[in-house]
Amino acid sequence: MISNLEIKWLHDIVVLEECRSFTLAAEKRNISQSSFSRRIQSIESSVGFEIFDRNTNPLQLTTQGKSFIVYARNLLDDIYFQINRIKGIDNDKQKINISAAHSLSVFLLPDFISQFSKNVDKIFFVESINVDEAVHKLKEGQSDFILSFYNEELMSSPFLHTKILESRLHLVSPCDEKKRPIFNIDSSTLPLMKYTDESYMGRQVNQLINKSDNLPFELSFVSSMSDVLKRMILTGSGVGWLPDYSIKNELEKNELAILDPKLSVTMGVYIYRTEARLNISSERFWQFMRNQTAQ
Repeated sequence: MISNLEIKWLHDIVVLEECRSFTLAAEKRNISQSSFSRRIQSIESSVGFEIFDRNTNPLQLTTQGKSFIVYARNLLDDIYFQINRIKGIDNDKQKINISAAHSLSVFLLPDFISQFSKNVDKIFFVESINVDEAVHKLKEGQSDFILSFYNEELMSSPFLHTKILESRLHLVSPCDEKKRPIFNIDSSTLPLMKYTDESYMGRQVNQLINKSDNLPFELSFVSSMSDVLKRMILTGSGVGWLPDYSIKNELEKNELAILDPKLSVTMGVYIYRTEARLNISSERFWQFMRNQTAQ
């Protein structure tokens, strides 16, 4: 049974998680290191498990600590939010932290956020990073959500997920002034604008290329970002795979053309979170995103 759990201790573990150093965290909390260490021990004694693994350098959260830090952050957020609401102060805003795959943060996430709510009682913090880093931030409690593609590691407890939509990666060519594809799949050489091998889309494209025979690609340009590849393709520099949600307008205007639908790749877009309770605004955003799936 939890007893004598003090709010200042929750602040302590949040700061320690950010600093990953007892010395730096104690300085930030303006107390001696010995007193700070005792307070961390007190909260661990109160909850009944170790929050931090002291055998690592820098300091790391334990498996239970990764779940608890999410509760701690959002509990503090909710406490101050509700107190300010009771006091009639309306300038306190709750944070919604989202890590998103780059193409999704550029082409999809802004629309979801604008549809969610026009209220000003929240602040969205969106970070566009690679999928592996986003997964790490979710595990460490540094993000409330990941908007990304299918990830086996996040499909079971302690994570929750919902599928937002299904998209397709199409092999496209730029078109000429007569709206005809500049490149043809039967050409002797196709200059390829390619994703990096480490990126999610790069891995999907590599698998397809490895299964296909006699594709006349000549590697010309490499980037991890869809919008950079899109710009290069639109200049007439070559062909490449682009997600359907990023090229709707260009396909309608015949600025781009799909070379061969058989070479398209299907990708599921998901939003992920931990099972830990989030703040009120984040929980509302989660329900909103789940409703997008239903629609």
